[in-house]
Amino acid sequence: MSTNLALKDVEAYKTIKVPLWVYENAKEAELALIKKGVTQIPGDVREPQTCPICKSGLEPFVTEKRAHEYLRCPHCGYTQQRFTDRSGEGIVLGTAIGMGLVYFLNGLFKGSTRHD
Repeated sequence: MSTNLALKDVEAYKTIKVPLWVYENAKEAELALIKKGVTQIPGDVREPQTCPICKSGLEPFVTEKRAHEYLRCPHCGYTQQRFTDRSGEGIVLGTAIGMGLVYFLNGLFKGSTRHD
């Protein structure tokens, strides 16, 4: 991830194509997050202290729009939404997908000390 990512609008939207089964699973995750709330997600996924990719410390920031709080790695540029107790109020499909990616990255780089 490049540092140019830091200059881009983290709240911009992109459209991606996914297979139907991926979409349906993401919708199920969205419903589960709405019903159970983000507090059921482990704290190290909701608000990690270190980057799941390179293990550097994460720094909080708020967008100019103040719509959401984010965590960003100053080393590799990894960014994720900060999922606090009040985040559950605005769960949408993108949030469910984002949470899935955080879980995936944590598992993929678990135990790694990658510093490019």
